[in-house]
Amino acid sequence: MRNFIALYFRELENYFVTPIGYAIIGSFWLANGFFFSFNTLFISAVDMVNAFHNMSILLLLMVPLMTMRSFPEEYKQGTYELLVSLGVRSWVMVMSKFCALLTLLLLMFLGSAVSVLVLVTFSEPDLGPIVGGYFGVTSLGAVFIAIGLLISVFSSNQIVAAVLTWIALLALWFLDYSTALANSKFLSEVIIHLSLSVAYLDLIRGVIDLSVMTYFFSLIGFCLLAASTVLELRK
Repeated sequence: MRNFIALYFRELENYFVTPIGYAIIGSFWLANGFFFSFNTLFISAVDMVNAFHNMSILLLLMVPLMTMRSFPEEYKQGTYELLVSLGVRSWVMVMSKFCALLTLLLLMFLGSAVSVLVLVTFSEPDLGPIVGGYFGVTSLGAVFIAIGLLISVFSSNQIVAAVLTWIALLALWFLDYSTALANSKFLSEVIIHLSLSVAYLDLIRGVIDLSVMTYFFSLIGFCLLAASTVLELRK
């Protein structure tokens, strides 16, 4: 636990001693604020559904930039070998990075709380779906982070890690398009269930589907376990 806490705060510090953490959070806040203002003023969409949709798309674009340095930077600086020599276990490395990135994600969402304050001030929104929507988008972001971490384990180059993460996320996002090639109803249903763009539709409306959440948490667990296993094999 002591190693985990030390690595967790080290990861957070690495994001904020350089401009990258501020740039990511600031860009997310600005983009999310712009889209919310545009939808409210010009489309008259006074709800959080569009806001959660925009958050999901922004995360699809930004999470690869957040995860690309996770392990390539360790390999480049030689700190991975140092951590191994100190007896730090692989799962501790993976979980500390995952939790640090999840904290960064929550800080990004914190700025979007201004949108909720606007809705509460000028209308009477149902806070239940809003809370559910935040939980759903956070879960989706956690899936993106886990996939990005797994891919970063295999790469020693940050740009390659980011590009491969984008490819993987886009493939899962548009997976439902491949149902046109499926030759059975069962296979089509499986593909649709695995498609992230289909799974998130209920989440942004604040509807927590147990099967979707089971899929998300299973995918997160698989990616983190696979990343830990790969690190063990690297030893």
